[in-house]
Amino acid sequence: MTVSGANEIQAVAILTPGDEQMAVARVSLARGTMLNHGDRQIVLASDIPRGHRFALRELPKGELLRQFGYPIALSRGISQGELLTADNSEASIPAPALSDFVAPTATRLVKALQERTFMGYRRADNRFGTRNYYLVIPTSMCAAETARQVAARLDEEACGTFAKLDGVVAIPHTEGCGCASPGQIDRLLAVLTGFMRHPNVGGCMVIDLGCEQSDRARLQGVLGGGGVSCLKPVDWLTIQQSGGTGATISQAMSIIRGRLPQVAAVRRESCPLSGLLLGTECGASDAFSGITANPVVGDVADQVIRGGGGAILSEIPEMLGTYAMLFSRFRTLEVAQKFQQAVDWYLDLAQTLGLNISDNLVPKNIAGGLFNSYLKSLGAVLKGGTTAIEEVIGYGEPACGTGLSIMQGPGGDLESVTGLVSSGANLICFTTGYGAVSGSAICPVIKVSSTTETWQAMPDDIDFNAGRMLDGETRTSLADELLELLVEVASGRQTATERLKQRQFQVWTAGKLSL
Repeated sequence: MTVSGANEIQAVAILTPGDEQMAVARVSLARGTMLNHGDRQIVLASDIPRGHRFALRELPKGELLRQFGYPIALSRGISQGELLTADNSEASIPAPALSDFVAPTATRLVKALQERTFMGYRRADNRFGTRNYYLVIPTSMCAAETARQVAARLDEEACGTFAKLDGVVAIPHTEGCGCASPGQIDRLLAVLTGFMRHPNVGGCMVIDLGCEQSDRARLQGVLGGGGVSCLKPVDWLTIQQSGGTGATISQAMSIIRGRLPQVAAVRRESCPLSGLLLGTECGASDAFSGITANPVVGDVADQVIRGGGGAILSEIPEMLGTYAMLFSRFRTLEVAQKFQQAVDWYLDLAQTLGLNISDNLVPKNIAGGLFNSYLKSLGAVLKGGTTAIEEVIGYGEPACGTGLSIMQGPGGDLESVTGLVSSGANLICFTTGYGAVSGSAICPVIKVSSTTETWQAMPDDIDFNAGRMLDGETRTSLADELLELLVEVASGRQTATERLKQRQFQVWTAGKLSL
């Protein structure tokens, strides 16, 4: 549908907070459409497709264009009411000078948020779980199917017996042997360690074949002397020493059945909002992801952080060009430089492989209204809210748990979510434009759609409709509502991915250019 005639601008366009230069069309608008904007009337000089931006006033040549206050382009001379495109703008923004760095002010905590609670699991290391799983962990691809069969045979039985258990799950994978790169083994073991230590895991069984590079001895070496056995029950089986596949499955099931009463004995209790570490992810994004779903999730991340908790932003390939945008938010110059190094790592790897990702814009992005890569990247980083960036961590590396962290990681949904969970995220907000279905093996994933159309098209897969912002609901009210949903999910309410048993686990292979 294309709108014409005279309209109040708020009825047909989104005015982003603090921006006086442009608006985003909620619906397709015809050239000549008159829009009432305060005491002004804007006559559209172009057809404006849905999801595209148009100028609210004349934008002289050389004027820096901003969205949500962030620089995204230079004007080449744009008339009031004109469509913003790659032709009438220049994909150029000023680079910050290191000498101009000023550390951001400390993040302001909000007492009302600090006093918010959820019903979670307080673990022995004083971290907080939102779920209580028993985890079956293969140390390599060689043991993956055995581990999967153990969990598959026990899951329904265990959940039917123990109400306080969310499941017996396995994390089969294709890593751990037959590779020449020690980096791949190190990364796998780090991720497995992160899952073993995770507060959503109440106990675990580790199964190895016995001769792989990532065998029991090497994993125990990474865990260190104390391991995790002082925090939760951990058992180990080696297939080559246990009589083979059938015998290992039988022994594993017997051991786990004996452990489950202890794992299921834990009870939910009142936990502070500061016990949440929110992972953020986007997948199958559309033109409205950066206008509705991502900013709403960013506002919720801010609220969790202002309550004393933490959030993690990742997907480095989706952040190309955002160094200048984020520069004023890095806690220290060292953190800023670590972020740039994370971006450079991707660019260097692409060059080594003979690829080019310095401009990650594709035709569908442009057709949807993203006229340059800075604008696309801005939409992605909005999931990280507005607070100071406290640290930049490696893939799956433990996050500090307070404030915003950026994790070096890929844009691929499964690999990225696995890294976020390994880093300690106990809840994930996953935004999607066209609709995404993947979840996590041990962490609740809340799917947030950018449009009502996607919400209606995939009602069994989406938990929250941020597209209502296009229908007139405010970003603030949606963020407040989403925070309430986060608290309910952290307290045990199942998400769509949990109901559908979308329990994905995929490690990002070291050296793989995953976008």
